[in-house]
Amino acid sequence: PAYNLTRITLSVAMGFIMASSFIPIRAKDTFSETEMTSMLSTIFLSFIIIGVLSITSVLPVMNNIRNMYYRHKTAGMLDGRSVGRALAAAEWRFIVISSFLFCLVYLPIIGIANQPDKSDDERIRGIFAFWGFFTFNIAIYSYSGQLFMCLVRGSGTAMILASVFLGMNNFFSGLIVRPQQMTGLWVFTYWITHGHYVYEGLTMSMFAGDVREVIVNEGSDYWSALDCDVNAIDGDCVVTANDYVTAFFGDKYSKDHIGRNLLILGFILVVIRASTFLALRLFIYSGK
Repeated sequence: PAYNLTRITLSVAMGFIMASSFIPIRAKDTFSETEMTSMLSTIFLSFIIIGVLSITSVLPVMNNIRNMYYRHKTAGMLDGRSVGRALAAAEWRFIVISSFLFCLVYLPIIGIANQPDKSDDERIRGIFAFWGFFTFNIAIYSYSGQLFMCLVRGSGTAMILASVFLGMNNFFSGLIVRPQQMTGLWVFTYWITHGHYVYEGLTMSMFAGDVREVIVNEGSDYWSALDCDVNAIDGDCVVTANDYVTAFFGDKYSKDHIGRNLLILGFILVVIRASTFLALRLFIYSGK
């Protein structure tokens, strides 16, 4: 369909646009704290923006498919299982292609291959992990759009559900509100938001074991966490990118969580798909 071609084109375009901010610093071995923070922010924006494009493009198409299904179900020509399988089959190829093309453009430009002291095997594993998390992200956003349209009567209500879903991922994935800042009730939102697992996976795939240097200036929020009172020389503290990212997320993000996060994202995707099958079977809001 035309909307899938549009999504693929936008994925390639956004991959270049988001990665272009790395071009001036991609070959550097030493970063300022501002440059490091901007890289983390750009990774966050990349998966959020592509997610927004995925879910908003699915909703109107799914509305037409849903209404067609209701007509055929009333006539005894279709059931929820066949439509649910068709929806999954129609989307997954474009999801994989979109994420692959995004990463094909994005990863070389940001300089993931320029990290010293990483073997080729480590770089390849990091690239595949990054692609895997990005694929899960697009899949969850796309299939969530299908689910929201099947759960409620009107497209306006489905858009409200999508907006809540997007808002939670914007605020509670780990950048706008850091993991170490989520206490009390906010801990719950952090653990149920799929963007947390995606963002942790993307950042750890790229920066875990990265020995490139980051210069931390006195007064930084992470001065104490990085033991800069001991390690600083002439007011500057030099740490590895790995250590800076660890401190940035309050020791909450870890390379050891990559496998766990992939399993959790897989479980979330299964729940979304199962819920879509149930919604198609149980709800009929229009016979048009």
